[in-house]
Amino acid sequence: MITAFAATGIERYLHLRRPNGPMGRGAVLAAMLAIAGPVRASDEPRVYTDPAGDAVLRRADLGADGPVHPQAGLPDYVRIVYGGWQTGTPVSNPYAGSWRDPRDTNLLRIDLVFTGVVNPPGPVNLRGEGYEPYRYGMNPLYGYVEFDLDSDRDTGGEIDDVRNRPLGNVSRFGGRFEDSIGGRAAVTAYDFDGNLLTEPLVERSGEEMHLAFCSCSAMTVNTLNDPTPQTFDAGDTWIVTSRFLRRTHAFSRYSAAFGGSAPGEYDPIVNLRFRHDVQTDETTISLVYGLDNSGAAALRGEATQPLDLNAGNQTSILEMLNEIRFTAQNTSDPGIGTPFDLLRKWRDSNHERLDDFLRARSWTVLALVGTAYSEPQSDALFAWTDVGPGFNYRDCSGDGLITITDQQYVQDAIGQTDGTAFDADGQPNGQTRLIDFGLNFALYDVNYDGVMNSLDVGEVGFHRLGDVNNDGWVEQRDLTLLRAMRGLTFGHPLFNPAADLNDDLRINSADEAILVRRLMLSIR
Repeated sequence: MITAFAATGIERYLHLRRPNGPMGRGAVLAAMLAIAGPVRASDEPRVYTDPAGDAVLRRADLGADGPVHPQAGLPDYVRIVYGGWQTGTPVSNPYAGSWRDPRDTNLLRIDLVFTGVVNPPGPVNLRGEGYEPYRYGMNPLYGYVEFDLDSDRDTGGEIDDVRNRPLGNVSRFGGRFEDSIGGRAAVTAYDFDGNLLTEPLVERSGEEMHLAFCSCSAMTVNTLNDPTPQTFDAGDTWIVTSRFLRRTHAFSRYSAAFGGSAPGEYDPIVNLRFRHDVQTDETTISLVYGLDNSGAAALRGEATQPLDLNAGNQTSILEMLNEIRFTAQNTSDPGIGTPFDLLRKWRDSNHERLDDFLRARSWTVLALVGTAYSEPQSDALFAWTDVGPGFNYRDCSGDGLITITDQQYVQDAIGQTDGTAFDADGQPNGQTRLIDFGLNFALYDVNYDGVMNSLDVGEVGFHRLGDVNNDGWVEQRDLTLLRAMRGLTFGHPLFNPAADLNDDLRINSADEAILVRRLMLSIR
């Protein structure tokens, strides 16, 4: 199971050493830090881990058959680490330093760690610049990492791009997120109704900000003496600059922020360091950013500027939070069911002390990553490969366990949709073929082959040999259904693997004989 923990000894793991000149929010604080003793538990960052090697391709185009280059890597994240950060070289090398309790510093660090080489995302023609996803190498990273800064799932979320977010895609991977937010994930594409009041509340993820790997904004690259600067390769270190850090777009229609990519957007230009370690064969993507504007000033080597609504000068987490609260307090409430639902609670007394939300270890995170198609698709931008943290494969019920209940959920889904308007083959044949698979999906299509059938039942539990209609029983009606499918072979749209009792990829008299014997035994 994926776990979250405060990693004891994380500094040894990251090979970091504390500098002689730690940085605080003021001169007194800096002096106190300089004489600080051993690392405290509160200094440790928040760490989420995910199993290596669990990346799988989940195409989102119609038919789920869009081309992906055969040499393209599948981004597989293994850790997300974030917390307070201190450094003695904020301008020249902000990545050299050590973790620090966010209450004792003015900097934030976020590390995203992937197996193997992971490249910056190449352009996918979102800005008319052409389609070149492999510009920086064959392993481009796309996706979104969402942060809930106030640990309140009812404040924040997304409106316009839910289909490309974690809650909009986790079901493609055949499971749920393990905590209560998992109940808000889209079970099928029919849940993308644009209504903030209907279950599941897929728009209400709680995120206030995210890291966007979408090639949505212009990007510049500093290759740092790379002998092969055209591509990011093993052992390389690059500084990549773009609008990677973004406040949720759901607030933009109400916001007075300026200086970003568009009016109302708070998406400052930031630097990300892509660094591949040959010894561990991991790529770490690092952001060092101001928790407040004194941290922003230190990173730029400038005097501290006051908080404002300008995403084009000194920016910080505190300024972003201040902009969110300012927007909430200075917008006339347009009513229930509008995007303002995601912003409204930032008016209340629980959100008065913005410093409370700078404690990064209390933030929660959802991540969705993937690759791009080798050729542009009209109906999908990305093919997803990994999701988390807190993802439970085969958990269909949302209870965090894999039990007979999950098997029953799959069987019930088949029973309720087989032969109905939700079944692409239109025939009551013991399975449901998803309409518009790829654009559409279903949590209960656990193996993501476009059909809810006995293979999915067997994936989450126990499929009874001869249970052709997948209702959990072997009865005469199963024999009747099998006889109606005699002559079908694998590849036919009506072929049901539950009727192929001897696994020879054809449904014939041999399968019928096996089922007849089972029925006779059950009568005895």
